[in-house]
Amino acid sequence: MSTTEKIEKFETPKELLTPAAQAYTNNLINEAIKGVFAQLGPILESIALTPEKLAQAEALRRAPDPAAVARELRERKLTQQEAEENRQNLLRNQAACPHRYPTGQLSINVVRNYPDRQPRFTCALCSVWINPREWQIGPPDAENPRGKPFIAEAHPQFKMASEVLATKG
Repeated sequence: MSTTEKIEKFETPKELLTPAAQAYTNNLINEAIKGVFAQLGPILESIALTPEKLAQAEALRRAPDPAAVARELRERKLTQQEAEENRQNLLRNQAACPHRYPTGQLSINVVRNYPDRQPRFTCALCSVWINPREWQIGPPDAENPRGKPFIAEAHPQFKMASEVLATKG
């Protein structure tokens, strides 16, 4: 048996084919549909996607997770503490460095590739940069948006490092 054979065909009675009967049937169907939508109206309004609801949902989606924000702040603070500790250790190591190899020879090398043609020096053991007296540009402020130029004093060990020029040339 095919599906078409299973479906029974109902014939509409001849009395219901009059215009008055059809108008009555249409009216009943319209009233039933209106009644259903009147009951579903508040439900449909509550689930309707209005621009305000979409904006609120987007704001909730983009809102940061408080736990993630707290974790980010903790990690940032820890990273800053570690960076400060590393900087202090580097400064302590550079201050304690004799700038000499165990053989007694200076471990300071000359760097000459600066545009002002003044020599700079670096220690091969502690990586300290020994600069001469030079112009530098400070951080920007309200009066000087590009930074304020000033003369920076020479590194305290610049004279000692200059001995390298006499020995290494």
